[in-house]
Amino acid sequence: MKTYRCDDWSRLTGAKIEIHKRGQVVRTGTADAVMPDNSIIWLAADHKGTRELFESAEEYEVWVHAHDLPDELYPAVLSQQPPPP
Repeated sequence: MKTYRCDDWSRLTGAKIEIHKRGQVVRTGTADAVMPDNSIIWLAADHKGTRELFESAEEYEVWVHAHDLPDELYPAVLSQQPPPP
């Protein structure tokens, strides 16, 4: 299933997300908490690891499946994407 980069992390608490860095998936999981300024996101602890913090300043990106987005973010996330080739 296709994933989409989401630059507005502030409303992703509880969503299933992927953390990417330089085009590679670093970790997947559930967003546990997010700073309102999109600077930091925490992934909840799960069977894959402990609770972990990711900073946008360190080039981490958040990617989501469209069906996991809050309804109000869906159009905004889709509009951030480059046009298909």
